[in-house]
Amino acid sequence: MGSSDRELIASCLRGEQHSWTELITRYQRLIYSVARGLCPQPEDCADVFQRVCMELYQSLGRLRNDQTLPAWLITVTKRSSYAILRTRKTTIPIEEFDMASDQKIQQIEKEFLVERAVLGLPERCRTLIHFLYFDLDEPSYELISQRLGMPVASIGPTRARCLEKLKKILDS
Repeated sequence: MGSSDRELIASCLRGEQHSWTELITRYQRLIYSVARGLCPQPEDCADVFQRVCMELYQSLGRLRNDQTLPAWLITVTKRSSYAILRTRKTTIPIEEFDMASDQKIQQIEKEFLVERAVLGLPERCRTLIHFLYFDLDEPSYELISQRLGMPVASIGPTRARCLEKLKKILDS
């Protein structure tokens, strides 16, 4: 899974460009997903992404707990989206914006947490989970068996063990 967020933030503060690139790459889908859920125009999403990255860069030294980084990014993305939407229309009550966005953002956050947890699984589990739940081609057990070099009869029990590992990661 690479460096922890804490390690990446420390590297960024030392001016190591590759760490900044890795940090942005790690969170760009989350930021864009939230922005797309709130802003109908693609160019607005790009503006939100730039604003969030700038705020992240300026706030790196103040981020105390790297465990809350995803939630912090969601909050900043939400605020930036609202600010951009306000420039497009004269009045959008914040309460109305919050009500419309909360459910979307909660779903995006859950998906992000599952995605990150899957990355924490051993490679064999990651690959199996991908084939079973994320592969748009929906491969058969026979094809999965061939690609992973495991008996078809082992796929179900292995899936159960992998899902248990995934649950432990999500619960921690």
